[in-house]
Amino acid sequence: MSKEEGKQILQKDKKDVPPRLHIRYIIVVMCCVANAFNFFTRTNWSIVILSMKHAFDWDMKTQQAILGAIYYGYSVTPMIGGWLVGKYGGFPVLLSTVAVSSLIALLSPLAARCGIGLLISSRIIDGFGQGMVYASTIGIIAKWSKLNELSTFVSITTSGYSVGAIASSYVSSLLTTSTFLGGWPSTFYIIGIAGIIWCLCWWIVGSSDVTNNRWISEFEKESITTSRPIAQDTEVYNIRWKKLAISAPVWSICIYCIGDDFGLYLLGTDMPIFFKTILHFDIEMSGFLSCIAQIAFFLTTIFGGIIADKLIYQTKIKKIHVRHFFACFCLGLQSILLILIGYISYDWIAAILMIIAFGLYGVCTSTICANALDIAPNHSALVIGIAFTFSGVTGFIGPAVVGAITEIDNTLIQWRSVFWIAAGVQAAGLLQFLVFGSAEIQEWAKSADNSTETSSLIENSSRCKDRSK
Repeated sequence: MSKEEGKQILQKDKKDVPPRLHIRYIIVVMCCVANAFNFFTRTNWSIVILSMKHAFDWDMKTQQAILGAIYYGYSVTPMIGGWLVGKYGGFPVLLSTVAVSSLIALLSPLAARCGIGLLISSRIIDGFGQGMVYASTIGIIAKWSKLNELSTFVSITTSGYSVGAIASSYVSSLLTTSTFLGGWPSTFYIIGIAGIIWCLCWWIVGSSDVTNNRWISEFEKESITTSRPIAQDTEVYNIRWKKLAISAPVWSICIYCIGDDFGLYLLGTDMPIFFKTILHFDIEMSGFLSCIAQIAFFLTTIFGGIIADKLIYQTKIKKIHVRHFFACFCLGLQSILLILIGYISYDWIAAILMIIAFGLYGVCTSTICANALDIAPNHSALVIGIAFTFSGVTGFIGPAVVGAITEIDNTLIQWRSVFWIAAGVQAAGLLQFLVFGSAEIQEWAKSADNSTETSSLIENSSRCKDRSK
């Protein structure tokens, strides 16, 4: 089938006729699935390792080393990924990273049997690729979303993390306790095959922006490009690096991400362990409770983005005030709940508070991830990449802290110290964002020949409401 024939099947190729199918919705769903795959391959280990530790006789310190290994690679590449997205587009970067991660998933059971060194090395290599995934999806969304869809599209894309974790919690718990393909190895085979299937679909449907997509209608292309005029023509490698390096809003995003991700990665990695070893739930119940927590994360992510867009574009509330409100609701309330959990001895009450606390992390999507597009719509992938480069370090620091504190005596008292540390890091990230955060497009983020045109991005916000109908 030719390109023209394919287009006519999906939609009428006329500027004044709405398409039968809005391709940007498919793109955002594909980005969501990519993040789901990305997070499945991480949270899967939190469940599977409960069975693998008996098969390979791993102690707590070894388990935490394995769980945190992926973040040694993950913490290095987000900024590189953001730069690559700006130079080559999000399509090839996202395709290649998911493909590599799929192959590593398929080979993980073999690596585990060959030795702990090879397994940890494969996890680090996997982290190199996974560190570029989210920056790629944000860069793609920046080119595919209308202005008044910004927070919503970012939230849908980010919700893939909770979708992947939900699937991981259920599927991994089910397969690990089964005899299918040997039990725990089957989880790696299934996600590896799923990743390869996604790559094939992305190769057919995906593109870095609206100008290079074979399926998009002229109507939809024009509605997107007129909504976000400057988000289509500026390249990241022309960025003013010195001004970016001293930009307070950029550093504010970075520090907030460190606070947010320290708690998110800590709970995302060790929540099943806490449920089993401290609250004394079995593997299946631990997986079920982790699944409920991820559902809560999913709901707050989706509805947080929708509510944020409505508050920004349908009320007189300033954008920065909306970002501040969601930041306080997320890290502020969440830190209080973490501290409370450390003092509660009733298993089910502690479990419910843990689920609520984890769910609140979804609200952060409407704050930081969208804020990167607020201050630098042309360079959002790079800003997110820089922030995730710093915050990715917490992915292995968190498990290392848990391993060090609970290695000798794994009790609620030790976990209380863990929760206090997490709450303190999060509170620091929140306070500095309230002081230095911004929702205005930064001067360094404007192209030299387009600085005056940047203001039209804001002026078109009201026009977007009519075009979105």
